[in-house]
Amino acid sequence: MKSGVVETPLKPLMRLVRLVFNDKNERQGILVLNYLAKNMLDQIENDSKSNMDMKILLLNNEGYYLLSENSDKDFSFMYGDQQGISFSQENPEIWQAILNKGSGYYDDGRDLYFYTPIYPLKGYQNLHWVLVGAAPLDVLGVFTNEDNRTIVLIAVLLILVLCIISVIVSWLLLIRKEARSWEKITDGIFKNAKEGIMIMDADMQIVYVNKAFSTITGYSEGEALGKKPIDLKTAKKLREIYSKIWETVNEEGNWQGEITDQRKDGTTYPKYISISKMFDRKSNTLSNFLEVFEDLTSVRITEEAINKIKHYDEATGLPTQVLFEMKVREYIKQIDRMAVVVLQVTNFNALYDNLGKKSGAILINEVSRRIQTFLSATDLLGILHKDQFIMARINSNDKLEMGHLMNKMITYIREPIEIDTEKVYLNVSIGIAVFQDDSADLEKLIEYANIAKNYALQTGDNTYVFYEKEIRENYLNNLKLETELRSALENNELSLNYQPQVQVGSRAIIASEALLRWHNKNLGQVSPGDFIPVAERTNLIIPIGNWVLEEAIRQNQKWQQLTNEPLGVAVNLSPVQFKKSDLPKIIKELLEKYQMPAELLEIEITEGILVENMVGTGSQLEQIKALGVKVAIDDFGTGYSSLKYLQNLNFDKLKIDREFIKDYPENDSGSIAKTILNLAAQLELHVIAEGVETHEQFLFLKENNCHEIQGYYFSKPLSVKDFEILISEQNQVD
Repeated sequence: MKSGVVETPLKPLMRLVRLVFNDKNERQGILVLNYLAKNMLDQIENDSKSNMDMKILLLNNEGYYLLSENSDKDFSFMYGDQQGISFSQENPEIWQAILNKGSGYYDDGRDLYFYTPIYPLKGYQNLHWVLVGAAPLDVLGVFTNEDNRTIVLIAVLLILVLCIISVIVSWLLLIRKEARSWEKITDGIFKNAKEGIMIMDADMQIVYVNKAFSTITGYSEGEALGKKPIDLKTAKKLREIYSKIWETVNEEGNWQGEITDQRKDGTTYPKYISISKMFDRKSNTLSNFLEVFEDLTSVRITEEAINKIKHYDEATGLPTQVLFEMKVREYIKQIDRMAVVVLQVTNFNALYDNLGKKSGAILINEVSRRIQTFLSATDLLGILHKDQFIMARINSNDKLEMGHLMNKMITYIREPIEIDTEKVYLNVSIGIAVFQDDSADLEKLIEYANIAKNYALQTGDNTYVFYEKEIRENYLNNLKLETELRSALENNELSLNYQPQVQVGSRAIIASEALLRWHNKNLGQVSPGDFIPVAERTNLIIPIGNWVLEEAIRQNQKWQQLTNEPLGVAVNLSPVQFKKSDLPKIIKELLEKYQMPAELLEIEITEGILVENMVGTGSQLEQIKALGVKVAIDDFGTGYSSLKYLQNLNFDKLKIDREFIKDYPENDSGSIAKTILNLAAQLELHVIAEGVETHEQFLFLKENNCHEIQGYYFSKPLSVKDFEILISEQNQVD
């Protein structure tokens, strides 16, 4: 106000109030000091903008603006018509977070807000300011990892707080001459600040240090006062660094950044410092230097913990993919030969689920130990996932040598591991990409090794595969096939064909085998030999197999009305269905649903199922047979033939594979087929031969007492409509 008139624009005022007491400690009055705060706020704004590419706000404890991007909003609480203009009302959710937490950060989808309280007066927690910073997410977008973003926020908050403290301290020093009690006013800020504060006179001699200074550096107030900051640095290199920093301060007026400093006991520590000149307001001459610094030791410990998590696997202590790649890149510039190996323990997840986390850790550490027995001093080993390892074979691209090594490694890994008196066997699949043949690009090598490993998974356990272009093409084709197969049931793309099974003596159709077919709009007609392995590998065979069972039973029951004699149907079951579904229950429910006699259903299984899981499979087969369903061994003689399971399990039928009769009589005497027929006769088993295509093959089987045949000699697999015509014609002949 000047001459009774209020001046505009209005200027913010900082009012410092203190009670005055007499010698008897009786209150005598109040000392009020008014200080123009605009200069201080301007310096805060300018200092912050010069250091941060972000929006800075200063709020009072009710959420009103003291400093904002729009000066019209500042101090709106003083005017009745503008009291609705506040940060707390414009951003209620963020303000609520500030009230709840005090300090922290808030993500509103566009900007990342971080906030912290500032307490200018000791003992008055409610009379505080709130510093708010806002940075666009696209500025922080490079820090996509949450841990890294946290470190960035810590650093940003630190810089801002240091800037604000520096400005506050600077301006409080300037009003020292206007208030004799300035030491007591600033006592709360200085003494209780976690940052170290050091004030020097114009000759750079220390005139003040706070408690945090002594705590961080180890130097007491008495040891520091009267000395220059450089006198507290004993290391020559550190003195040189400090000299350069002070040269910058003298030339430019300020310096801030991170350095490694030295404590009194000689230990070093990282710190962030802000140093600035302070000038006398009236004479504009240099009066003091102010240094505010923060010990970053705890920040570095946090960073190291995050880096350890990022770079080392907790269970094995092996480098993660990030660190593995960093180490390999150090080699790759100096060498011209290398092989990257990706190894997956294919049954680890199943064992982990059954044995638990502790046993899983034992298993994976044992695999790690066994792999390392084959590594040379320059080889590198890392871990990709809990069940996958990655290895770099340095200065080696000999496929023959690598093949020998992989065979030895697979053999050793497959040796039993004893856990709680139980022996556990591991299966692995390995993919290898060789440096010269493929690419010197590490990402490509890892990608190729993974493709080869996945291809090995498709071909069977305990194998290794070298990457080749054809493998990539096959792998991508399988991926495309898998994608289409996932929607095959939903899109009604699956169907069943039926191939007649004929009694040799009467040539009558007594049953059929249900054969799965898939026609896709993008892939066309897909061979079962291509899509069945994919379905088994992805467990899609479970819903598909259930559909085949139900469709075959439903259709067969419908056909009973067209035949004079009962007509059976045979359905192939996958090993995956035995392992991962309750087949006896499913079959029982379907038979009841369609009222089909159980003896008309026959399930076909391969020999391999029995050998791999004799106890579990045998139990399920016994339950299925108890329903009255027949069980046949498919492709007999091509797999793990064993008389043991033929004797222990009550099978109904053996099915001779076409391999044993396809070349008869030109290039095959039929001796193997005859042996199987004789064996079946001794065990009193029914026999059916598949793949019968010629009259000579039919006569041979008939002469050797084969009971049934199936093959193109009698009929190819037929659609539902064509099969109905065939059985109708047979009934007319009968």
